[in-house]
Amino acid sequence: PGKGDLIRAYTLQHAESGLGNDYLKRKNVIRVRLEGEQFLLQAADVPSVVEWIEGFHAGTNISLDLDHRVMPKGPMFPR
Repeated sequence: PGKGDLIRAYTLQHAESGLGNDYLKRKNVIRVRLEGEQFLLQAADVPSVVEWIEGFHAGTNISLDLDHRVMPKGPMFPR
């Protein structure tokens, strides 16, 4: 594949995302589970982590058909 070619696309349906606080090699890590695969993403700082997780949650909450959606859950962050 070329540099600009799309290799794989993922849906946010049934996605899970949150802090990757058990991954100790890097700071500000976000764990995302999509279609049975897991990704670790590193953000620049804590506010970016919050924005990304809120974005993933918002996308996940609206990804299913209206008839199959559950009530949305807000982001969960340790205090």
